[in-house]
Amino acid sequence: MAEARDGPPRPYTNYVPEFISSKVGTWKRHVVHPDGIIEHETVKGEKVYSIRFSSTSNARYHSDTIRKLAHISESHGAVLRFTNASNMEFVADSLEKVNKIKEEMRLLGFISGGWGKRLWNITSCAGFFHCPLAGTDSPSISKSIGDSLLPYFQKESLPAKLAIAVSGCPACCSGGFTADISVVGLHTEIPVVTEELKACDLMGTLLSCPTGAIQFSALPDGKKTLVIRDPLCIGCGICVGVCRGLVFRTPEKTDGHAIIVGGKASSTQNGTAIGRVVVPYLSNDPPRYDLTVRIINRIIDTWRKDARDGERIGTWIGRIGWARFFQRTGLPYCKENMDSFDMRALTTLKEGGRN
Repeated sequence: MAEARDGPPRPYTNYVPEFISSKVGTWKRHVVHPDGIIEHETVKGEKVYSIRFSSTSNARYHSDTIRKLAHISESHGAVLRFTNASNMEFVADSLEKVNKIKEEMRLLGFISGGWGKRLWNITSCAGFFHCPLAGTDSPSISKSIGDSLLPYFQKESLPAKLAIAVSGCPACCSGGFTADISVVGLHTEIPVVTEELKACDLMGTLLSCPTGAIQFSALPDGKKTLVIRDPLCIGCGICVGVCRGLVFRTPEKTDGHAIIVGGKASSTQNGTAIGRVVVPYLSNDPPRYDLTVRIINRIIDTWRKDARDGERIGTWIGRIGWARFFQRTGLPYCKENMDSFDMRALTTLKEGGRN
């Protein structure tokens, strides 16, 4: 490990073991083995091995668990990293070592997998842990989906890679709109102004609104307050996170989530794609969110049976068309709500409008 010093940025190879840094720029191929192992080979025939493990549903670990992970890595001379999707990957210089790592991680409760034509990851934002914008319990939904789809992470093959994301609100900190399937939390109320508004920065709160729904209003004593214009509010909840004087009155009754399908963040095939809303509103149903899990399983089962080899969900839908997607999955079709991810469309559905 190189010592810290002033000056230009240091090469990243200073921070990895020699068995990796000595091979940079000489990689020839990689081979995917069962149970989440990848063999990387150089032009000289030298090999290193990666193994991937599933994360917790909220990507949070007790410090004792972190120490155990570090001990496993150090005892086998491996490198450990956490991926953008919160999975864990160890890299070691022999297949024997990664198999030992796999067994030790299994005893800690972590399974290996997530490469090739399988479920790669389920990412989740913090949800109710500490986010004031959350409209649904994203870690619980992630856990429920993950339990249901566990065979696809390790054993069962799919037509192509599958990535799932769960976000507590439309801000989509977990990158939900570019996942094959995503669940996004929703607020369907308009926030109301309370006495606590006096403690807020009024201008900052007004400027936080992405649609200009918040404006100033004069009180009888000449002081300023804020009002929310109903036709412009999309219920995103950003202002509620900025100012404690704005609240949702009955979030336990009105919050819910949507299911979005067909996104993709990679540059392969037709490039990055934004998913479309296929289930505009589901009521929150903790702790297991059974209906949400059943719908996601139905989408995956239909894709698995109908897609060609190598077709991710968005590519498959692009080939058969959205009308056939809804027909084959049995989901209700409403074009307006595929194109309009806002509170007014969702309220129409909740009140018995088209679905």
